[in-house]
Amino acid sequence: MISEADWKHFKLIKASTLDSCCKQVLDDVREGLDDNSLSNHQKYQYLYRLIENGEKRITTIFDYNSRSKAMLQLALMKSEGLLGPQHISGFSSELQEFIKNRE
Repeated sequence: MISEADWKHFKLIKASTLDSCCKQVLDDVREGLDDNSLSNHQKYQYLYRLIENGEKRITTIFDYNSRSKAMLQLALMKSEGLLGPQHISGFSSELQEFIKNRE
């Protein structure tokens, strides 16, 4: 379980990392819509899968927050490319080391 200070920082960065995750999904949506090699039906199927997978990803990483689950969620955020140095620097040195070792 993480410290109270790390928990507070985790709650602060959650909104920006969630926004980054949604941006990644929306960028993929734009790419699919702009793909002229796909029929409208193929685009629809592609978008449906993207949204479905994006929702699963968001749920896994961001839902049901608790101090006992925060390290796992941080590891997932790191593996998905959602944590930048500005996010990591606010954590304790022990948690920063844990996050950096997730590469």
